[in-house]
Amino acid sequence: MSEEKLSFEQRLKALNDIVAKIESETLPLEEAMKCFEQGKKLVDSLQKDLKEAEEKVKKSLKGDE
Repeated sequence: MSEEKLSFEQRLKALNDIVAKIESETLPLEEAMKCFEQGKKLVDSLQKDLKEAEEKVKKSLKGDE
């Protein structure tokens, strides 16, 4: 399933799973690089969602003034 179709929580869990895999196993370099690339994509999409949420909160708070 592509990252866009996963919820924020599902993508965060996937990222945590990747980190745990990299930390707990001796991976061949090629597999470690694939995990890193997947993790980077997840981080980018999570950061994008967090930034969008932050902007919505700022707008909401600005509207309350």
